[in-house]
Amino acid sequence: MNVKYYVGVDFGGTEIKIGVINNKGEILHKDKFVTDTTKSGDQIVEHIADSVEKVIEQSRVPTTEIKGIGIGSPGLLNPKTGQLKIVTNVPQLNDIYFAEGIGKRFHLPSFLDNDVNAMALGEFFYGAGQGYRDIIALTLGTGVGGGIILDSQLYRGATFTAGEIGHMSIDANGLYCPCGNYGCLERYIGRDGIVTRFKMFKSKGISTRIEEFAENGEITPKAIAMAAGAGDELSIEVLAETGKFLGIALASLTNILNPEVFIIGGGIANAGDLILEPARRELIKRAYTIPAKKVIVVPAKLKNDAGIVGSASVAVAKLSE
Repeated sequence: MNVKYYVGVDFGGTEIKIGVINNKGEILHKDKFVTDTTKSGDQIVEHIADSVEKVIEQSRVPTTEIKGIGIGSPGLLNPKTGQLKIVTNVPQLNDIYFAEGIGKRFHLPSFLDNDVNAMALGEFFYGAGQGYRDIIALTLGTGVGGGIILDSQLYRGATFTAGEIGHMSIDANGLYCPCGNYGCLERYIGRDGIVTRFKMFKSKGISTRIEEFAENGEITPKAIAMAAGAGDELSIEVLAETGKFLGIALASLTNILNPEVFIIGGGIANAGDLILEPARRELIKRAYTIPAKKVIVVPAKLKNDAGIVGSASVAVAKLSE
């Protein structure tokens, strides 16, 4: 097999992670840089190009052997043109042709996509999605995002907004969401939803060891997961309920899209089967029997490197078309 190389740029509002990978998904060199939000949009793009150049040099891979650059970014964007449309945390990048601005320095094809789509592609090519054609990847963090791959092709939808799984309503009369809807999944299994439920149970006098795991007294999903792993019953109950809410959404997605595998990533997913097993049970209980028996629910494989490998996979996917 001829070795091919790709650059992944995982862009975020506070930091940028950049790496060079080969076509086995192995990272040859990686680094991270601060996103300087005091600079103009053009200056930020120039800084990213400088940083890409530095990482390529340190990887010892000649630029002539790199096939392309993939960029994963939050915000509203157009993957066909490589243009960022709305980046809430870095508004000076609004309407910037991000992919072109970074790639022209190296005369390399450069491609832009949503960061969760990038994560899904990374898992598809190099992670837990290898060997499958129909996958749905979810990230559980501050919010809940999704990337959908059907028949080995990323599905973006008519307006490039497919995958907003966090705004599936699981309760028509449920909690209000800032998006204007009620009962959005994100309100129950996003960071704030998990912590709010935990505090609600704790306020009723239910005993817990959470203080042993809370950093500086702050209750976080990470602390809840650690406490659950140590046998804290309240934490286990909150994670089980989180898994149940997740399973309700997975059941609907199973009935609609009939995937082979759900891949669950993000910080709280590190709780593993404390969340995933209740999700599996709820999915099986609610979805049609035939697709429910086929689909599996697994943790993401790429972990801390998901951003870099996923972003590079945006280029892998486009150059494989």
